[in-house]
Amino acid sequence: MLLDSRKRIFVHIPKNAGMTIRHSAFLKDRILVNNAGTHKSKQYTQELLETMNAIGDHHGIEHARWRDLNVPYREQYRAFAVIRNPWDRVVSRYFFAKKVIEVEKKVDPSYANVSSFEAFLEERHQWGSQKFMWHRAVRGWYPALDHVTDDTGTVRCDIIRFENLNEDLIKYFNIPMMSRARNVTALNKGTYMDVYNDKTRQIVADWYARDIDCFGYDFDTGPTKNYWGI
Repeated sequence: MLLDSRKRIFVHIPKNAGMTIRHSAFLKDRILVNNAGTHKSKQYTQELLETMNAIGDHHGIEHARWRDLNVPYREQYRAFAVIRNPWDRVVSRYFFAKKVIEVEKKVDPSYANVSSFEAFLEERHQWGSQKFMWHRAVRGWYPALDHVTDDTGTVRCDIIRFENLNEDLIKYFNIPMMSRARNVTALNKGTYMDVYNDKTRQIVADWYARDIDCFGYDFDTGPTKNYWGI
């Protein structure tokens, strides 16, 4: 298999600026986006499609984890991923769910409980360990580490900071500038921190403890360790 090793394969974690990267004119010749051809096997892709079809969900085929890539792609491509403060990302997923359910009415209200933020957090018990849910945004409760590590837990992707996205990408790819953000889920007002109380803040801290420890997050900061360029 002949691969273009000049490109870098993008491990797209949902709600982490993936659409901005995938549609950037400055990156279109520099990245490879996951697809059925990059998956580790046809069986994997088929099982993903069957699983999502059975629950009436979109396949999100481009969101395969590093460990789900075919061996030649893992061996010959340098991979990168964007990680995001877990408290911020959960709020983004919550407002995205509210938008597609209540405003755009693209999915049935039973798809996720968005009656309150605390109710949405309870969804983690139903979907948090379900196979293939790392492919989804609203139902995807897997930690970022699950996307970027191999089966031994070793990080195999260059880590780009969501909080410093443009700066990091410009340096990482040696490009003059980045395209404007796409598919941004806006809060009605304030910041993600305003959505939390002590209880919900601790729920997210406990659920994403591995990410917080590995990348050195605080409630109100981006990663402080183990990212590219540090």
